[in-house]
Amino acid sequence: MTMQATHEEQDDAANALEQLAAEAETDEAAQARAEDAAEQAQAGEWEDAEAQEQQAQAIAKMAVQGVEVAASLIHPGHSLDRESRVQGEDVMMPIARDFSGEIPEWLRPYMHYLSAGLWIGGVMVGAYRARRAEDAEKAKEREAEEEAGQAQGAAHGV
Repeated sequence: MTMQATHEEQDDAANALEQLAAEAETDEAAQARAEDAAEQAQAGEWEDAEAQEQQAQAIAKMAVQGVEVAASLIHPGHSLDRESRVQGEDVMMPIARDFSGEIPEWLRPYMHYLSAGLWIGGVMVGAYRARRAEDAEKAKEREAEEEAGQAQGAAHGV
């Protein structure tokens, strides 16, 4: 039995992958900026605490946006309200402060694993959504067939 995705599902999956690719490019740009800033300051130290805080805020905001995109892939139309975004940024700030500047030395050898995991996760979420949409379509078809059968039976006096 082969399962073929509809054009809409393929478009959704392609859009999701494009979104993940755009986020990866954004992450790479943020990483490049962080590395540039780290080169200007000594390793792990910032000369400008305000710049470090601004970068941490940007990282926290980006993390919240990533979570929102992932949630919308799982449940189309799902989005965070302003209060939830602010709460998420507050929760992410301590972690963002830890990771503002340069990537910690212990994490660098694992970055390719993290990137691969994000890509795999995106593909799996796309497949899950396609399956869920297919199941919903089949359920609608069954309901339509049942209604048509009942209407036909009523027309024949059954």
